[in-house]
Amino acid sequence: MDRVRLPGTDVQISALCLGVAEIGVRQTEIEAHRLLDYWVQRGGNGIDTARVYSDWIPGEKHRSERIVGDWLKATGIRKQIVLATKAGHPLFENSSRVRLSPSQLQQDLEGSLETLGTDYIDLWFLHRDDESIPVEHIIDSCDEFVRDGQVKALGAANWTARRIRKANDYASRAGKAGFVATQLFWNLGSRHYRGLESTLRPMNDDAEKLHEAGDLVAMPYSSQAGGFFSNWLEGDEVTRFKAEHSGYATKINFQIGKLAGEIAQRNGVPVGAVVLAFLRSHSFKVVPIIGCGTPAHLAASIEALDFVLSDADWKSLRELTSHKDRWFKKYLWKRH
Repeated sequence: MDRVRLPGTDVQISALCLGVAEIGVRQTEIEAHRLLDYWVQRGGNGIDTARVYSDWIPGEKHRSERIVGDWLKATGIRKQIVLATKAGHPLFENSSRVRLSPSQLQQDLEGSLETLGTDYIDLWFLHRDDESIPVEHIIDSCDEFVRDGQVKALGAANWTARRIRKANDYASRAGKAGFVATQLFWNLGSRHYRGLESTLRPMNDDAEKLHEAGDLVAMPYSSQAGGFFSNWLEGDEVTRFKAEHSGYATKINFQIGKLAGEIAQRNGVPVGAVVLAFLRSHSFKVVPIIGCGTPAHLAASIEALDFVLSDADWKSLRELTSHKDRWFKKYLWKRH
């Protein structure tokens, strides 16, 4: 699998990154370890977790980090892995309070290092933003962790382009570590998705301009649209019903799906390959985060890397995804 270098570092992450938000929840821990083994055997090295994954499920806090840490200890391959985790998310018992003070960031970092059983994080994301805190204060705090060697690179998850730009401008002026990667809600149907949770940030026009102008790696989550296009076009009656009642079920997304299906059929590939190729066809570096399901799911995503959209198909999909849906914009305004 190809590698993408994180700007300003010697860290090279695989062209896909494995997201493990609920690893060990839908499978046994033995199966979870086998899934991680399979990921590495197929050439993957990027693993994305977070301090709060999967705290929303009763029984254990920091389960995702703990399982990944146990696997790293058992295999002894820590140096082969590009390990990403995230800090600063509100505690679930106080979900309105983002945790970005120096002491809270240090607490999250130290907790992740201990749970993961490592002395450094390759890519450390701030999971949320608090716009009441000046970006200068946040960068100052994070820069100390980079200088101490506990963090190799910084990322911003669910930050607006305006705040990322401001933070990186300050970091550049002050000679401090800035953000080299982002995590935003982005996929073939994300611009026309209904009901995005209010603290999440999508890839929009301003964010795309930021990535095009700067040296940033986009690492989109929900990169496969929750299987919407695959389920609707290639699934059985149950999965098709599920797709037609999801947040992606909008008029434009069905039009996008029809076009994606035509492209897939013409090229003899699954529609999932078109979904990932759309992201990777952008002019800036994109490392999609893919779901952690089964070896078969991982294999399909990895095999999709071989497919490249033609210029004509890329332009057709791009034009359709960029279509402005006035009803949808009105819906968002009312909801948020």
